[in-house]
Amino acid sequence: MLKSNTKIVCTLGPASADNRTLQKMIRAGMNVARLNFSHGSHSSQLRLIRALRLAEKKTGATVAIMQDLQGPKIRLGQLPENGVPVKHRELFVLDCSNQIYNPHRHPREIPVQYEQLCHDVKKGDIVLIEDGMIKTTVEKVQGKKITVRSSTQGTLKSHKGINVPTASISADPLTEKDKEDLRFGLESGIDFVALSFVRQGSDIIKLRNILRKKHSHVKIVAKIERHEALKNLQEILEATDAVMVARGDLGVETPAETVPLAQKMIVRRAAELGKPVIIATEMLQSMVENPRATRAEISDAANAVFDHADALMLSNETATGSYPVKAVETLSLVAQKVEQFQKNNNWTRLRHFNARENDSVEMCHAATMLADETGAKIIVALTDHGYTARHVSRQRTFQPIVVVTPFQSTKRELQLCWGLEHIFVSQLTSPAAISKMLVAKKILAKGDKIVFISNASTNNRQITLHQA
Repeated sequence: MLKSNTKIVCTLGPASADNRTLQKMIRAGMNVARLNFSHGSHSSQLRLIRALRLAEKKTGATVAIMQDLQGPKIRLGQLPENGVPVKHRELFVLDCSNQIYNPHRHPREIPVQYEQLCHDVKKGDIVLIEDGMIKTTVEKVQGKKITVRSSTQGTLKSHKGINVPTASISADPLTEKDKEDLRFGLESGIDFVALSFVRQGSDIIKLRNILRKKHSHVKIVAKIERHEALKNLQEILEATDAVMVARGDLGVETPAETVPLAQKMIVRRAAELGKPVIIATEMLQSMVENPRATRAEISDAANAVFDHADALMLSNETATGSYPVKAVETLSLVAQKVEQFQKNNNWTRLRHFNARENDSVEMCHAATMLADETGAKIIVALTDHGYTARHVSRQRTFQPIVVVTPFQSTKRELQLCWGLEHIFVSQLTSPAAISKMLVAKKILAKGDKIVFISNASTNNRQITLHQA
């Protein structure tokens, strides 16, 4: 099956745990496997990793692994099985000193797992529960107890999430659980680590310092899901290696109608810096239960490709859904259709996004222009750690891009970048030797023109035109 230039990230879970399903997902277009550490044990995650590595071996493909850390999810405590009903305009208390509900002592006091919430909110703040299904306003804060008034009715249930779009949560994005999960992930060979609830660039820098102390070069994905992250977007983008538009929490932290605008802004500003962007959450949500996506979901996925996202992510669709392989196939076909339209109508260039391009980026643009003007069959990017390949990818040329790198880790990390399918781990550096290899692999034919670009981030950068 043909694969799209737009990469596909798939969350693994019970629906995709067996080797046969994983092989089908890889053949359908999966490039990156996401492991959600909000669920499951280390032993269950390790079984998924081993099954994935076996499926890689069987298919001959390379699939990167992204560990998604849980972060400081703010939740209600333990409530009765049937929940606690709340009426419109009713007053009740969020109790930060308890985690278990006691109906005999305080029937209107609802336990909260996050003890610092009482210090982070003030009178007038909005507190949303269960993705905004229950909306409340803070009436007063007294010690560890927050009195709120509901403006909706509903039922409070155990461990449902809490969002405070009008306040800044002080919890460190990297919890003790996250640190232990990260240790396990690094030992298990992850390629990316996704940091949840990022607020500012310093959150990324803190994680980067932990990775450096562990002598790890694993790449960081910043999840944009808090309202503070939008205010500090530039510093986050400059600090991170990649970014995820996590539309679920973002659509609660900010008005839902602003999320599509934020998505377009994030993709555009990340493209200026050559940072890969993943669009996530409910991409094909109906396929959790149905074999066909809705027309609205297809349009949503297509628009993300039109926006020039590097990757689209499936969550429940492949983790717990009934049609994990079909979901990957659907997303791949949508991306292919859009890309064919873009190619036929020359809608692909991302130029002029940033008037202050450096020489390295201009060289990558020049390589794609040279390939266009000379009719070159392919562009070959020689790269050690991926800079040259990422910035050639950023140009969104439909000339096939071949990457040659001496490092297996770079090959895995580039699985997230648009249009980079042919990636070879090799010590070859001469155009003649690489041309011979590509002819042998039937990627080129004798006489085909090739544009070579190397060392784009150094003073020894070069662009040359060769013939196979």
